[in-house]
Amino acid sequence: MASAPMVPRKASFPPASLLHSKRLRLAGWGACGVLFALAVARAGSASLPARPRHLSESERAAEGRLGAAEEPRWRKDAMHRFPGDRWSQDDDFHASERNWALGVSRRRDVPPEDVFRAIDEDLRAHPVEPPRKASASPSKPRPFYD
Repeated sequence: MASAPMVPRKASFPPASLLHSKRLRLAGWGACGVLFALAVARAGSASLPARPRHLSESERAAEGRLGAAEEPRWRKDAMHRFPGDRWSQDDDFHASERNWALGVSRRRDVPPEDVFRAIDEDLRAHPVEPPRKASASPSKPRPFYD
């Protein structure tokens, strides 16, 4: 009887016996455990960030007045960018106000909330006269978007 020719088997990589090896599985879990322990140790030994400096009452009043002095220019720029569209004018104005507040926050190394609080306190301390306003325009979606 003639024997059938032997067809060589493809070698699989990694070998199936290695995939089911108990040692390999334990080594994988061990590596994960070591990395987890290192992460916990690193997080536990980290120092807390320094507490941020805050604006004093007089500094908040001064920054609030500086922001109020900038408002007419921001409103005028917004009116030129969005003529007749009060909602977009308000949106552009608030973007300018936000950029200014973030700049002051970075420059003075204080949280942005302190600068916005200064603006809010100034609005409440002084009568609101045009071009300043303490309200928002009603939201009106545009009929088209570019």
